[in-house]
Amino acid sequence: MVEAERICMRGGLVGRNLVEVRERRMWTQVRLAEEAGVSPTTVSGIESGRIGRPHFGTLRKLAWALGVEPGELVSGAGPDTLSLEWAMASGEEEFERGLEGASVEGLNSLSRDLGEEEGRLRRLYGEARDEEQRRRIKGRIRRVAADSGSVDASISIHPDTPGREEG
Repeated sequence: MVEAERICMRGGLVGRNLVEVRERRMWTQVRLAEEAGVSPTTVSGIESGRIGRPHFGTLRKLAWALGVEPGELVSGAGPDTLSLEWAMASGEEEFERGLEGASVEGLNSLSRDLGEEEGRLRRLYGEARDEEQRRRIKGRIRRVAADSGSVDASISIHPDTPGREEG
């Protein structure tokens, strides 16, 4: 395991959440630092895990700049919640395992959230001014579309889906 991975695992939850929320906004670390009134070194340190326990005032500034509650940066969403944040932060295997044990209500909710996210990303793509930002948005659209397909497949085979007969 490389040193960066070890550091990220130690202080990683806040850092991973911060990266996820920042990337959803399509912001760089520098942009977030400017919007929050903190140094880019602070943002980088939190995201990499070098700053494993950031001051709550700093988290509050970052959350405010990103338009989220501070709790979203410190909470650990897991498969029980099937949140959009969890879906975007999880790896492919973790995502599929989470879908396997989910309720049909949870799957339907996640499907709606992914559809809304895809619409939001398409609007952002239309507003993007440079090729790098468009490339990143396209990648996110592909990921959301793939996740939506997986959720829809899980709904169609779920034993509690109305109209599905057990064979």
